[in-house]
Amino acid sequence: MLAARLATAAVAIPILLAIIFLAPPYALSLLILALGTIALVEYMGMAFPEKETERWIGVIAGFVVLGSAVAPAAPAPLGVAGLTVALAAVLAAVVLRPIDLRDGVVDAAVAMLGVLYVGVLAHFVWLHHLDDGPLWVAFLVANGMASDTGAYFAGRSLGRHKLLPRVSPAKTVEGALGAIAASVLLSLAAKVVLFPAEKWLSMVVLGVVLAAVGQLGDLCESAMKRAFSAKESGWIFPGHGGVLDRIDSLLFPVAILYYYRAAF
Repeated sequence: MLAARLATAAVAIPILLAIIFLAPPYALSLLILALGTIALVEYMGMAFPEKETERWIGVIAGFVVLGSAVAPAAPAPLGVAGLTVALAAVLAAVVLRPIDLRDGVVDAAVAMLGVLYVGVLAHFVWLHHLDDGPLWVAFLVANGMASDTGAYFAGRSLGRHKLLPRVSPAKTVEGALGAIAASVLLSLAAKVVLFPAEKWLSMVVLGVVLAAVGQLGDLCESAMKRAFSAKESGWIFPGHGGVLDRIDSLLFPVAILYYYRAAF
């Protein structure tokens, strides 16, 4: 499993860095849209395994939201418009179908949860547009990898106390602390190498917050898989599972980092 993860990372990381730093800005938008579409297919497949119509309504609605949110012209306004259109379409298409009305409302809510959850990916594009945006996007990805690595090794070597066994039996408190420690160390290294103008305390706090909300995102995805009785969201990345399994620990951190950078 570890060898497969390393092989996947060895191929994916250079491609991702080239898109972040060398390719035209729209390349990242296309990448996020492609990954988001796959993530939507994974989520809707888990949520509606026997309801093909609801599944594809959710995928199409999510594609509209994410596509309008990452459009180069005006991401935020277009994203709001896309969300409004998608919400109306999902409610009309699912709730008004000839099924039990309560079931229709529940299906619409479940579909929109997936649309909103995956739609957070748009923050990668918005962050990329800010000053020094490519550096911050690369930092976020590296931070996520450092957190995952810290959690993996701390959990395997020191893990004794379960973090939230009802949601994710394998995760431990020690692994969570290892993730935070690795994130802080990576953030301090980034301050020296990439962001010398940032304050030391700010980078420490950022490291703690990014690791904490990243693990929250991981737990949220685990909770959804358990609710839908799914072991993995997908299989597209050897050793890593599906797209949802890879982005779950980055979704909340990228939103936090974007609004932090936009404000300060």
